[in-house]
Amino acid sequence: MSAPVCFGVFAQPDLEPLLGDGNTAEAESPRTIMLTAEHPRAMCTVKVDDWDRVHVAAERQPLGRMFFWPLTEQKPDPLPLGDKGIVWDTGARVALTCDGPSDAFELELGISGSVEHMEPGTSRALFARLMAKYLAAAREQTRCGQ
Repeated sequence: MSAPVCFGVFAQPDLEPLLGDGNTAEAESPRTIMLTAEHPRAMCTVKVDDWDRVHVAAERQPLGRMFFWPLTEQKPDPLPLGDKGIVWDTGARVALTCDGPSDAFELELGISGSVEHMEPGTSRALFARLMAKYLAAAREQTRCGQ
């Protein structure tokens, strides 16, 4: 896994804390997040020795449709990214409204991962950094705000 993964956004060092030990890391992902009304979702999964370690997702919805975020046992903290963001121990989500070149749409981004290899109390800061990087790339790739 030497080339950037998950839509070309993350280098291996970005995701290293979530990968843990193993022999083989592989990513299943399209090259970009180019979402359309006809192709509204994109997903990336990074596996280590066939065990899922990281999930990165993007979903586009028509303007005015709300994203549903189920309650979690982990109390999320607000994440000051996009129109609404949250971060918790095993992931982060951000929702925003985009003005695209031909139409406006809602965009939801999500990252989750295995944190059992991390120092307790450090995962939320990692997910916040990963989401900031992902959001910047997603805005460009989906042409959000263009």
